[in-house]
Amino acid sequence: MVKDSTSIGQEDVDRAKQAGWSDDALYDAITVCALFQFYNNWIDATGVGDMPAFGYEMSGKRLATVGYFQPAPPE
Repeated sequence: MVKDSTSIGQEDVDRAKQAGWSDDALYDAITVCALFQFYNNWIDATGVGDMPAFGYEMSGKRLATVGYFQPAPPE
């Protein structure tokens, strides 16, 4: 885990590439990590709370049956 992203250097990138990571994969991973860091900071600063367990259960059921696609409302 890296708590200070400025400590990541070329040696780290080279090691990831030696493990088979492409430039695109590294870019995607860095982007996802940066977004989650932003979201965590925003949540901590605003006091937004976690969903109750029931919310996760219902969300999981909806995603399992409908997926992420939201059909257009009827006209």
